[in-house]
Amino acid sequence: MLNYIKSEGYRITHSKGMYAAAGIASGVLVLMNLVLYVSNKNLTDFPYGLISFSLNNLIANLQTLFLSGFVVASLLFADERKNGTLKNVVAYGIPRVHIFIGKCIVSIVTALCCMAVILVFYVGSACLLLGGPAAESLGKMAGGVGAALPSAFAAVILGVALLTLFEKDIVAMIAWFAVMYVIPTVCYYAGFRIDVLSKIAAWMPWNIFSHEVTVNMSGYVCLWDTPFGLAKCMIVGIAGIFIFGAAGIFVSRKKEI
Repeated sequence: MLNYIKSEGYRITHSKGMYAAAGIASGVLVLMNLVLYVSNKNLTDFPYGLISFSLNNLIANLQTLFLSGFVVASLLFADERKNGTLKNVVAYGIPRVHIFIGKCIVSIVTALCCMAVILVFYVGSACLLLGGPAAESLGKMAGGVGAALPSAFAAVILGVALLTLFEKDIVAMIAWFAVMYVIPTVCYYAGFRIDVLSKIAAWMPWNIFSHEVTVNMSGYVCLWDTPFGLAKCMIVGIAGIFIFGAAGIFVSRKKEI
């Protein structure tokens, strides 16, 4: 498995795909901060030219980390069946379970590297171009990213499992979206009438970071600021890692290549 991880790491670092993806994402965020800067300079009493306003976009939408994780997995492994890469790896004698675990590790490490680069440009451009205090929003963002990472890892593992299961990438994407967003949303709204669904929905990552985080210009209400809330974030993320990991191992053993 270690040799497989090394080979995939070499392939990724010597291809342009992830560099381009990280560059585009960083550019979009820098452009957003630049628009806020220009608006602040040219519009009277413009209230949004603040570091806190820029960073609040991420704090209020940490679910984007889940989606970003799937995008990374898709960019890394979506075309391996077309290129015959997977057949060659199996023929080389590497067990399928090791391949799946290796893909998950490579995807998570790559996603973390991309996130680090993107956050440097995002936060750096906000601090350079915008005004206002930064300490509180930076602290909330750091805490939120840390609280969401286990669930983001679970989203990556789910993505790898679905890309392994389905022949077509678009089907894997639809299935991922259904598991991560559609089912939690249905459970959330159905929970207004059915108590058991309300309790289930309250422990689904998408719902947690959508409905238990309040961010506005007057302050923050973030569940990771309390011991119970932080523990809840960790529990659902770790549970997702084990559940999706077990499902992926099962699929990798049974799926014909």
